Amino acid sequence: MQTNQIKNYILTHVKHILKPPAKNLAHPFIVPGQGYTTELWGWDAYWETCALKHIFENCTKEEQAATGFTRSTAEEHICGSVLNFLEAQEEDGFIPIMVSGGGLFDGFFHNEYLKGTPLNQHLPFLCRSALAASEFVGAYDWFNVEKLVAYMDYYETGQYDKKSGLFFWQDDIMIGIDNNPTVFYRPKKSGADVFLNCFIYLEYVALADIFAALGDGRASAAREKAEALKAAVNREMWDERDGIYYSQDVGVYKNVCVVKGVELHSGLAPHWNSFPLKIRFWGCFLPLYAGICSDERAERLCAHLTENDDFLTEYGVRSLAKNEKVYSLVKSAGNPSNWLGAVWVVGDYCIYEGLLRYGKTELAEKVRSATVRLLDNSLSKYGDLFESYNPDSGEPYMHPGFLSHNLPVIGMLK
Repeated sequence: MQTNQIKNYILTHVKHILKPPAKNLAHPFIVPGQGYTTELWGWDAYWETCALKHIFENCTKEEQAATGFTRSTAEEHICGSVLNFLEAQEEDGFIPIMVSGGGLFDGFFHNEYLKGTPLNQHLPFLCRSALAASEFVGAYDWFNVEKLVAYMDYYETGQYDKKSGLFFWQDDIMIGIDNNPTVFYRPKKSGADVFLNCFIYLEYVALADIFAALGDGRASAAREKAEALKAAVNREMWDERDGIYYSQDVGVYKNVCVVKGVELHSGLAPHWNSFPLKIRFWGCFLPLYAGICSDERAERLCAHLTENDDFLTEYGVRSLAKNEKVYSLVKSAGNPSNWLGAVWVVGDYCIYEGLLRYGKTELAEKVRSATVRLLDNSLSKYGDLFESYNPDSGEPYMHPGFLSHNLPVIGMLK
């Protein structure tokens, strides 16, 4: 497989994600790829930060030169992306999912916030972005850590279910996995999906690491919150019968009906804290990536990748198991992007890293080889990388020149 072809494409195209300050984006920032000009998206910026770090920490000087920019330029855009988000923070800690310097979303989130509209805030990647940037520049004093504390406090105040110990989405708008069926079109404040909770766990870990680097005594408290969430994920989301982690419905409510002084449904209240949404999507494997599950559970999770081709194909991992009722490879005409089976490289990457974490090297190699085959095929046939792909044919879907979620593959190349 032509891994050099993939690396060369990334090295010569990565410059397209770097943008200068624009309007309310006061610092240099990162966009998802070609076709984007003034939109800074949170989880896209995180994966791109990881790729830029890899390039300037692991590639040769000749390969770094092929990017057309310097390490200091990369540092400016990585740090600038974090600073732009922190400067968009509202008084109560809310940070928007994206910040725009123009176009469709210019001012949208701030205006909705002022109306009192409940909003999903920045996807849980900001602490990790700040940590990655700090490790890259070798300093931790270039941003206000209290803003990260307020951002996490907002999650705890507005998107946390005390009964289950899990975090939930306000609604299905801009949740990263656009049409994740455990959240998409479902009741508001009910979807506690695996994706959200695994990455919030990693946010607590990252915040603890930042505190530790600063010599701040709050590191232990952040680690305690991480451990509490880890325990909740294992308690509430693990399905012992099926051997997999499932998203949960936490939208419990009580109907009150009184007949001649007798209240119905009051004699035996539900003893469960959450209700399983038994849909197998790629996020079900994220406890591997986050390091949340035990070795025994990791072994059972791997069985879902090796049985038939429900998930793993010669072109990567399906974003939704093909035997699910809602499985669909229809090409989306726009928003939402389709995550109902198409291969997304970021999903492959997370699963690959998770398998390596648990020593599943043989299976990790199968995922790596399939991902490389997919992108080789894309470059050989179409000369470009795309947002997502057909898992059976490798045919590309939307957005040529989309770099964001494809860039982590540089860490999978040999």
